[in-house]
Amino acid sequence: MFVFQYAVSVNGGPFRIVQDYSQSYTFAWAPELYEQSATIRVRIRNNETKATGEATMPFQFISRVKGAAQVVTPTAHPLVALFSAAPCPEGKQFRVAFHADGEEAMSRTPAQPCKGGISNNVYVAGMRADTEYRLRSEVISGTNVTPGAWLPFHTGMLDGNFAAVSLAVPPTSGVDVAEPVIVYSAISLGGGVRPFATDLQGRVIWYLRSADSITRVLRGGRFLVITDGSNSVNSTHEGQVLRELDLAGNIIRETNVGIVAEQLESRGIHSDCHKGGRECVSGFHHEAIRLPNGHTLVVAGIERMMPTGTQGSKLPVDVLGDLIIDLDPDFQVSAFWNSFDHEDLKRKSLNDAKCHTGEGGCPAVLLAEEANGWLHSNSLNYIPATGDFLVSQPEQNWVLKVDWKDGKGSGNVLWRLGKDGDFKAESKDPNPWFSFQHDAGFEPLGSDLLTLTDDGDASGTAKKAGVRAQVWKLDEEKHIATLVYSAPLGVGTICCGSMQLLKNGGYTAVAGWSLPLTGRTTEFDKDGKVVLALDIAGAVDYRSYRLEDMYSAPIK
Repeated sequence: MFVFQYAVSVNGGPFRIVQDYSQSYTFAWAPELYEQSATIRVRIRNNETKATGEATMPFQFISRVKGAAQVVTPTAHPLVALFSAAPCPEGKQFRVAFHADGEEAMSRTPAQPCKGGISNNVYVAGMRADTEYRLRSEVISGTNVTPGAWLPFHTGMLDGNFAAVSLAVPPTSGVDVAEPVIVYSAISLGGGVRPFATDLQGRVIWYLRSADSITRVLRGGRFLVITDGSNSVNSTHEGQVLRELDLAGNIIRETNVGIVAEQLESRGIHSDCHKGGRECVSGFHHEAIRLPNGHTLVVAGIERMMPTGTQGSKLPVDVLGDLIIDLDPDFQVSAFWNSFDHEDLKRKSLNDAKCHTGEGGCPAVLLAEEANGWLHSNSLNYIPATGDFLVSQPEQNWVLKVDWKDGKGSGNVLWRLGKDGDFKAESKDPNPWFSFQHDAGFEPLGSDLLTLTDDGDASGTAKKAGVRAQVWKLDEEKHIATLVYSAPLGVGTICCGSMQLLKNGGYTAVAGWSLPLTGRTTEFDKDGKVVLALDIAGAVDYRSYRLEDMYSAPIK
């Protein structure tokens, strides 16, 4: 078997891997948006002999503009335009303003530093389909703004493969809306539906061109996604690829579980992914987040065949745990955390969950026909002050804080938040603790307030009170958790969800999978009153994000 790796050198700099060794022999590279000399290197490796060969090819990218002109170019994405303008002097900043023809509301791309003799090129996103827009450049010097001439751009048509959006609760009059964009990480059980974004009226203003699962929205119009695809070792496709994408859907970089597992071999994780194997790194799932240092934390499943009696089994049993893997800016393994090393294997899933490939939100199961779904880790939250992280494990009804210290910590679990964990709950609610929680993390950043969505599956809460958006105030020294906010979303759910603090002091929360198949995003004010709710029909809303525009990102 042959596998292929692609890397790029820009202006004579070091080669950066954009696609690591994979059975996929093609890769569509999208360069950064400026003039450059680039060299593309492809390496081919024989997996049996490990012999390698390589070839390189140079490319020269030139400006789209001549003189002082500015140009708007359609992209492969019908709702995204490429705006190009002449160079502006260093020390100043450049941005693009745009608005729908006949409407006063103005949007702008983020200001970016002028590069002297290099042209300015920006993806413009956040526009409705089949609509005439006006776009212009703006050069900023202090408080002075020098505008260019308005240029027309007509957005393209949509293909119809979107979940239908409806207003379940129209916006309350007079509500201060700080984040007017909603990005839905929509998942279709039958295929076809892709993640997309709307305004608060439910009108589509962007979508992901591929049916990938967005884990996090990054600043600057970038997205981390986990998707199916080729790996470097076998024919498995489910959840094998981690990518970073831009607004136009271009792949910035990617890696796969097979090559990551190879890099883990020297660190003591021996992946042997076939029936009869003993241990296997089987697939990415649920979560990847970007760290301040440019690294990425991603969750991957790790299977181990365990002896009879493990977790009450009557035969040898495949137990599915989780790895938290730290990837450097080239998506190379920097460090990892292994649940088998730091958690009690005797405490099995509270729901006695079973995993099969392609079912129940599980990664691929490769060592046996069925695995015990031990943890089902579904969200990560990084703590910059200490370099530690939180991991939500819904099959345990716990949120764990891990002594990580940016890969230099002990890996020990510092505390477990949840029923039968390390904290005493302070609340007048007779059933305060969450179960099958999603998207747990500290908000605001650096505070002692932890937000999450309580799906309630494990305790039957969903049948009684429905999904709850919760905020817990944590005293980590005394191990006291005070429930300071608990707002019902008004629906039950099977899984999924997210919660986010808004700039107006309210919250947005998601009930991801209600029946009939519907996802609901709800905004609450500071007192827990519903001020806005939108439903998407025919798809699961794994998470949604409220943004100021398509270039910003939530803080969590």
